[in-house]
Formats: sequence, structure tokens, C-alpha cells
Amino acid sequence: MKLQQIGVAGFGTMGSEIALLSAMAGYSVCVFDVIDEVLVSRVERIKKLLRVLKKEATEEERSEVIGRIKTYKSLECFDRSDLVIEAVVEEFEAKSELLSELNGVCKPEAIFATNTSSIGVTRLAAASGRPERFIGLHFFNPPSQMSLVEVVPGLQTSDEVRETSVEFVESLGKKPLVFKETPGVVVNRVLMAMAIEAMALYEEGIGEPAEIDEALRRGAGWPLGPFKLIDLVGLDVFLHACQTLYEEHGDSKFRPPFVLKQLVQAGRLGRKTRAGFYDY
Repeated sequence: MKLQQIGVAGFGTMGSEIALLSAMAGYSVCVFDVIDEVLVSRVERIKKLLRVLKKEATEEERSEVIGRIKTYKSLECFDRSDLVIEAVVEEFEAKSELLSELNGVCKPEAIFATNTSSIGVTRLAAASGRPERFIGLHFFNPPSQMSLVEVVPGLQTSDEVRETSVEFVESLGKKPLVFKETPGVVVNRVLMAMAIEAMALYEEGIGEPAEIDEALRRGAGWPLGPFKLIDLVGLDVFLHACQTLYEEHGDSKFRPPFVLKQLVQAGRLGRKTRAGFYDY
């Protein structure tokens, strides 16, 4: 299947950069979000990001890329999309409601993809009403810098959809790795267990966040320590992912630490609130 128009549902940090990468690869892109301020502010953000990513490009060439991205507040914009990537809040109810609505708008042959890593792909595929044409495409934050995309077929995903999705990821200049479905997939399942252990060390008084981060940077080669990483992702997002993995796997290593719950309750959500494990 040849993809021409890419739809992105949700124009937050992940969705906006996925849209930009798609436009840079030459696709026509339509974007949906319900909040005007988000649509306006994210367009300005990706314009600045594009200047960084395409330093050698002319202003005309950069304008051509941004011109391929059209923003809308109605799902009707996806009626001609060949691939629609869902990148909304990490909650099953919100995602399933959106996917069900999209199924009534999009053409039957359109592929649906979810950017989730913690909610089951097969579960979301069933909610979408088109399980054979549904797949997980897990981009990493920030998509513009991270080269990996985990490609996760659900139980009923067709071979054609898997192959088309792999080709799409490659067309963005990213590396697709296909994995069987599991909550957390590969990278986050490993990283979350390690980050939870780092928080256990902090709770036990073994070391402060900055000290533990420095130890893992210098001793394990992490580009960011676990606490800096959690602040970047968002403590609320990380907490929700922990809870989901704990419920799905039933394994105590994914039990959300008390300090994480406490900071979220205090509104210290990381960089986005200028306070998390660190102050910004």
C-alpha cells in the first residue's frame, strides 16, 4: 500500500514531532487537536525545531515542509488519510473513544497506529473496529532525535499492514524493530524497571537523585540519569505507565514507588511544571 497522506491525532510533544518528521519525508500531513492554543503553539515550536534539523535548508524549503502540515479541530480531516497515528493522552478510555470515532470517518483501507507503549495493542485494535489494519508504532521522546521506532503488531494485524508500517518508519529515516506485543514493549519495560529501582535507592536514603543520575551516567553510560529522564517524560506519565505495567504483568518490580505518587500529588510533574525530582 502506498502512503500519501498521514494523519496525526493529538498535537502534543510526540504528535507534533511525528507530524514534522512525516512532512520532512514528503508526506501530506493533517493534524487534529481540540485546543486552539495547542495547535498554534506547536506549529511555532516545530518551525523552530525545523530550523535546527535543517540548518542548511533555505527559508523557502523549510516553508514548503511546514506547508505540508494542515491543522484541524474536526476528525473529518482524516477522511483521506492512508495512515492515522494516535498520539493522545495515555488512557485507554480516551484512546478507544477516539479510535472508534475515527473508524466512522476514515476510509476502510486506512491503517490505524497507536504510539502507546503501555496499553495493549490488541485491546486498542478491538476498540478501533479494524483490528486487521491496526498496529503499534512506538516513537521515543523526542522523535526528532531518537532513531528507534518499536513496531508492534496486534493479534490480528495483517502482514500487509506490518510491512507497510515498517516501510513508513524507514521513510522517516528511523530504525524499525518489530516485536511481539507486551506491555512496555522492550525499551520501556527494561528502562522502567531500572528507573523504579533507582527510586527505591533514593527512598532508602542510599543516594540523592543527582548522585544516582551521575553514577549511572558515568558507570553505565546512560546519556541521562533515570531521574532526569523521568522529569523529561513527565512524572504523571511515568506513574500511569508504571500502574499499567503493574496491572498487566502483576510483577512487583513495576509497582509504582511512593515517592513518585507523592510528587505527582504535589503537582511536581517534571520539566513541564518546572519541578519534579529537580527544580528547573
